Amino acid sequence: MGRRHETNREMGALMKAKLLRDAGKIAEGTEVEIASRAGTNEVRSDKDVGGRSTTAAPVYAVTDDEAHREEVDTRDLQPLP
Repeated sequence: MGRRHETNREMGALMKAKLLRDAGKIAEGTEVEIASRAGTNEVRSDKDVGGRSTTAAPVYAVTDDEAHREEVDTRDLQPLP
């Protein structure tokens, strides 16, 4: 059926980002691939990047080069070109 039915991974169009804080087994500063949206983070605490917030934000599943997968608040990601 052509390119319309290829996934982003097959087309090489995954978005990359840098982690602004540790996420499970993935260390701060690591370049990750954003795999998919994983939900919404309703509240952030003082220990989160940017501090306390009650504003909801998307959460994304990200993976690193070692196949670790974590769910990360969008505010903890810096998009890469």
